[in-house]
Amino acid sequence: MKEQLDILHPILNNVSPISKDTWNEISKYFKTKNLKEGEHLFYIGDTVKDFYFLIDGIARYYYFKDNGKEFNKSFALQKGHLISSISSVTQHTGSPFSVEILADFTSLCISYKDFINFGSKNKQWNTLTLKIYENLIIKKERREADFLLLSATQRYENFLIDYERVAEIVPNYHIASYLGITEVALSRIRKEMNLTNVNDKD
Repeated sequence: MKEQLDILHPILNNVSPISKDTWNEISKYFKTKNLKEGEHLFYIGDTVKDFYFLIDGIARYYYFKDNGKEFNKSFALQKGHLISSISSVTQHTGSPFSVEILADFTSLCISYKDFINFGSKNKQWNTLTLKIYENLIIKKERREADFLLLSATQRYENFLIDYERVAEIVPNYHIASYLGITEVALSRIRKEMNLTNVNDKD
């Protein structure tokens, strides 16, 4: 697990400074979680108790609609990406979405209780926690703005920048779902961009 901890420390340190002493203290609360492609980290309705920091792999967050269709909320592929359900860990309720593994997955997980309790006695960790929440809010605001202000083509262009690795491996219906458009509309956009031979897994 030392290798994974050595990867995560500088990533979190870039979010907010964490001394070596602080990192050595918090490290004992982390555990490694490995999953294979196609497995789930958790399902809709599960009570999530942990924070998972991505070390390797790709995952998708998705909602399941009443009509049986899935709606992709987000993707995780950057090292250090925090995966959890904030509503579930804070309110002890079922997660409103599932997380599926798209490529073999390694993470460092820590219980939300330990994460918060450590912050109550360590100023550096408390500041990191606030920064993490700030970044989550900023990401949410950006996604909302994209839906309101950008065309479907612009949203797809941003997707290809932000999630290049995801675009290479997932079927186009997953991408269309994330963009909030139909698969037919996405095919039309890709044709206009001369990308009709890219990721044709429809």
